[in-house]
Amino acid sequence: MAALPTAKELARMRADSRAAEARGYYDPVEDERLRDAYARYLATRVALYDAIDHLGARFKRFRGRRPKLEPDALRDFGVAFAGAEIIVRTGETIIALARERELVWQKLDEEESRYGIPRKRFTRLYRQLTSAQLMRPYYAARDYFDRHRDAVMDALRSSPEHEMIADILERLNLPGASRGDHLQRYAGFVRHSLRRRGWSAWRQIMFDLFESSGSDIAERKIPLLKPLGAPKRITAAHLDMLRTELRPGDVLVTRHDDALSNLFLPGFWPHSALFVGLAAGGGFDVLEAKKDGVLRRDLSETVQVDSLVVLRPTLNANDIDTAIARGLTHAGKLYDFVFDFATSDRLVCTEVIYRSYHGVGPVAFQLGLKAGRHCLSAEDLLNQGVGRGWFTPLLTINVGSDEDVLHGADAVAALRASFASTF
Repeated sequence: MAALPTAKELARMRADSRAAEARGYYDPVEDERLRDAYARYLATRVALYDAIDHLGARFKRFRGRRPKLEPDALRDFGVAFAGAEIIVRTGETIIALARERELVWQKLDEEESRYGIPRKRFTRLYRQLTSAQLMRPYYAARDYFDRHRDAVMDALRSSPEHEMIADILERLNLPGASRGDHLQRYAGFVRHSLRRRGWSAWRQIMFDLFESSGSDIAERKIPLLKPLGAPKRITAAHLDMLRTELRPGDVLVTRHDDALSNLFLPGFWPHSALFVGLAAGGGFDVLEAKKDGVLRRDLSETVQVDSLVVLRPTLNANDIDTAIARGLTHAGKLYDFVFDFATSDRLVCTEVIYRSYHGVGPVAFQLGLKAGRHCLSAEDLLNQGVGRGWFTPLLTINVGSDEDVLHGADAVAALRASFASTF
């Protein structure tokens, strides 16, 4: 029971869903609260099913109308039935929330590798709890319990270690869903399922389109802007300097002068990555989302660019450690060519920073609508992060000055002048 969402958590989930619906997306903190509660419910559900299956051999005759079970078998039945009640009642609460708010359904149906949740898991759960055939054993068990409640409760209370189960049944087995209710719930499932299939198909079509075009664009250069074969302006000397200057939690915002993607992404600064520190093999580790996914990369790969700014978080050490740990939970996910921050199964570069830092200390990024999708551009990240004091520019390299490396106030001035800054 301790692993199940509590009444307080369920109330928090409802409040989060209202806030998310109002803004159009779950922020990372709300997302993780919802995922954590849902994942614990799924894990507990599996454990309860295993217990019910193990105990089931003791009361196969419970469908009969005469109370033929011995006290030990009645007690086993009470334990198993309490588990079934927990599964169904908690599941119905989550389903009711998802039916009320489409955004909850979308979020719960996302694949989430951090919690081992596959895509469309919630839809399958909904189908199971609205299926007349699959729910028949549960309703039969309820019938038996209703007819022999006193005998089952007496058997449970006769054993001190089972009194808690009796208390659970007293709380859970209240007038509620009847056999006929599954028909209404199933009709609701069909309506939502059809709508979700349309949304999922649209998203997959868009993802395939953007993946094919995005992968191609990522490799292409703007012709004639730089000599063929010209090296990046960040040099080996710059890399050596960065290895001494960087600290875990620093954010790298970068630019390629001749990337074709510059024509499609807004502003001067298009890309970001999270420096997470020394790697096990002695290298310098960066968490970065590129077309091949969200991966831990060596610093030398990340800084093969022309211009760069390093942002240092103004948070305490514990908050920075929390942000890094949160970010690393997303390692291994695919790249989101649709640039949709409302989902977290696939991430883009700035979303790594967003989902690492949002909700840590005072950090509270606000997403903007771009091409009909909620997202945070690299320049939004700069304006909000620096403008609100969550990050400070540590240094710039090759940003609007004859001096290639600038620190402190000079770096702030160069950064401010490089794009449409608001700080």
